[in-house]
Amino acid sequence: MTEIDPNEIDPNETEPMVQDSGLEPEPHGPLDELADAILAGHRPAASPVQTNSDELTAVLEYLIGAGGELNPQSLRVFSDLSAAQAEQVRRDWPLIPAQRREAVLTYLTTLAEEELDLHLGPLLRVLLGDSEPTIRRLAMEGLWEDLGGDLIGPLVQLLYNDEDAGVRAAAAQALGPFVLAGELDELDTALSMRAEEALLAVLLQPEEDTDVRRNALESIAYSGEMGVRQLIEDAYYDADEAMRVSALTAMGRSADIRWRGLVRAELLNPSPAMRGEAARACGELDARAATPELITLLEDEELFVRLNAIAALGQIGGKEAREALRAHKDAGDVNDPLEDEAVELALEELLFSQDNDIALFDEDELLETWEDDPWDLPYGHDDDDLGEYSS
Repeated sequence: MTEIDPNEIDPNETEPMVQDSGLEPEPHGPLDELADAILAGHRPAASPVQTNSDELTAVLEYLIGAGGELNPQSLRVFSDLSAAQAEQVRRDWPLIPAQRREAVLTYLTTLAEEELDLHLGPLLRVLLGDSEPTIRRLAMEGLWEDLGGDLIGPLVQLLYNDEDAGVRAAAAQALGPFVLAGELDELDTALSMRAEEALLAVLLQPEEDTDVRRNALESIAYSGEMGVRQLIEDAYYDADEAMRVSALTAMGRSADIRWRGLVRAELLNPSPAMRGEAARACGELDARAATPELITLLEDEELFVRLNAIAALGQIGGKEAREALRAHKDAGDVNDPLEDEAVELALEELLFSQDNDIALFDEDELLETWEDDPWDLPYGHDDDDLGEYSS
């Protein structure tokens, strides 16, 4: 069977996409070789997305195992499926071997990140019902930018009922953008509330898997509903450090400046995971008083912590942050490509701020209009009040 070399594909070729070779399918066929090429970083040349039903049928038959040679470009027929084509995929997709299904989906979702003309929404909606947990998770990851209200129902069902904890955790994570969209008035309130109610129900089940509850907390943190603050506080004092880390993530996402004191205190935590998330939260909360501690973290032994401190300094801005980032770069302390890129991005972000003239929050307005939450902690709003990190 002829091997596929993605670098030799002619995007204008007119040969049939699937040719009958008269041979039985081999255990490691062209699609498997294509998956290997993808993992090696190769990409076939782009060609116009094709949605002809006959072509879709031919590709599905090949994937099921009818034999023949497959042009990698032909997988693009899974883009922009019509309702009838989506139903055809729903019917025939389960007949494809599981390993091959995963290879196809991995290839398509990777390609879609680079090619804006590839629209996989209809396909990914079908694959939310795949029998393999890995494929269900991949489908949700591929839909991360899709805020179609029709997705909330399936995601809630996966969150409630899927037997795989990893799938439930992915569903909890996938519902977060819908909560945020509701807060920004970009989604119907009834839809965003359905997402919030599902997340709350799962979060309040102590027997649920920790990762599911963590993701539920991080997602519901976008909500401005009263009571969310108490959920975050409870997680912050949880015995499980993983939940405490998620509490810091939730503090940053909440845009509640009353958390500044605690997240700043956590910059001193012995745990790298806690320090790193605290740094991220400081940036999201525009905690300018934490700038000295964030600058200290530029020398942290953990790359994860340094990257989050760099990003936070870029978000917070100011002369002190800019000088520290430049000094960090000029001193030759940056030895990791990721860290070097992070410093460059942070310095670019600083160009949009003018030495404390631009703030993420109008704090006086926020504090004047904030509704009293009966669960509020008794400390004040001054982020110079460090408090103590949890242990």
